[in-house]
Amino acid sequence: MARLDKVLRANEKVLWSGKPVKTPFILPGLGAIPFGLIFMGFSIFWMMTASQAGGSFWLFGLIFFFIGFGVSFGAPIRQLVAYRNTEYLITDQRLITQTGAIGLDTRYLDLDKIQEVYVQVGLIDRMFRTGTIFAVTAGQVYVGRGGPFMRPSLAALKEPYEVQNILQEAIAKARHSKD
Repeated sequence: MARLDKVLRANEKVLWSGKPVKTPFILPGLGAIPFGLIFMGFSIFWMMTASQAGGSFWLFGLIFFFIGFGVSFGAPIRQLVAYRNTEYLITDQRLITQTGAIGLDTRYLDLDKIQEVYVQVGLIDRMFRTGTIFAVTAGQVYVGRGGPFMRPSLAALKEPYEVQNILQEAIAKARHSKD
């Protein structure tokens, strides 16, 4: 957690730090592979048929081949790279998440702003005994996993309910200290 240690305030104390479990973090990105492979297969078929007709019209199919390749392997590669950059911190003042494949998306959420904390355990999480923790503040709209307007989440965590308890206790202490 060396990268996130640099963003801590002088008087901030780390209560928990962690990373997601690799396989359940990456696995959702593999769902598009069959569709991309089918797309690539059709583009290869189309290029072969067009090349038999003569001319260079078959090159047009190359664009669709690369689109299919991107659909098949873009998301898993992105998730794999993002996994290396993903870190989570719960401090006595904030929830800090960092992730990203090319650039880094670091989010800071003051504990006293959090209104709800919940754990979501999907099919992949059940298989690997992991879960995702979501922290909700006023005015947030749920748009799914990822994206610029996503509520802060700690994805694919081992022992998510224990981490949820740590976060909820920190929230309670932060609210109590403000009173």
